[in-house]
Amino acid sequence: IREKIRKVDISGHNEPIKYNKDDELGQLVKEYNRMVLELADSADKLARSQRESAWREMAKQIAHEIKNPLTPMKLSIQHLVKAKREGVDDWDSMFQKFSSSLIEQINTLSNIATEFSNFAKMPVSSMVEVDINSVIDEVLTLFSGYSNTRFSYFNSYKEPIIVKGDREQLFRVFVNLSKNSVQSIDKLRKGEVTITISCSEKTVIVTIADNGRGIPEELQGRIFSPNFTTKSGGMGLGLAIVKGIVENTGGRIWFETEINTGTKFFVELPLLKNSL
Repeated sequence: IREKIRKVDISGHNEPIKYNKDDELGQLVKEYNRMVLELADSADKLARSQRESAWREMAKQIAHEIKNPLTPMKLSIQHLVKAKREGVDDWDSMFQKFSSSLIEQINTLSNIATEFSNFAKMPVSSMVEVDINSVIDEVLTLFSGYSNTRFSYFNSYKEPIIVKGDREQLFRVFVNLSKNSVQSIDKLRKGEVTITISCSEKTVIVTIADNGRGIPEELQGRIFSPNFTTKSGGMGLGLAIVKGIVENTGGRIWFETEINTGTKFFVELPLLKNSL
């Protein structure tokens, strides 16, 4: 009983205690089992409420993001119809100009739909033993073709570094962070992205550092918000997804940044026992 009570998790699954005798100890077990059921019900209601609130906010953001490209699309078509009706001389060149703009706005809508779809269909995690070394090696291979950005890798651990998580989702975390690092670097500057692995007795920390623009102080508090972005043509779901994956794996993510010097993102994950 003491061990079960010690392991009670307010947000996780708690096993009831099996005890059939109706004595003083049995009464205590019944109270514990009742508490476990009520705790599970409360956690479920809280999670449902949080999900509903999050989706309401997301729906508002989607509507806002879709209206942005729709308005110039509507005005462009109205302008073209009016010009055609009035028989303007340079209608062909006008059509070419507006059609390019329309295609650009359609691509923006497509990007919004794709990004939201990725957020909405977050797959159920398949928790297995994952070697962080192999995940980072795969990420480095993927980004090896960037001509204006050099990737460096520092890892003194030759043996596997094992965590419990979904390999595909963890790969997605480090791809997203690496892509953000590349995109934060001005095109006129030679890009430098450094990935470093360090381990303690219980955790592994993967650091992704760049020499980009840095994150302004007024934006830092919103960087992991699901509807926050500093880019055009997107909904800012990338880092929100990353944070969710890391936390679902039992880890945490944070960053350090300095304007015009660069940003470091830290991903800390729990090691499996005796993995090093």
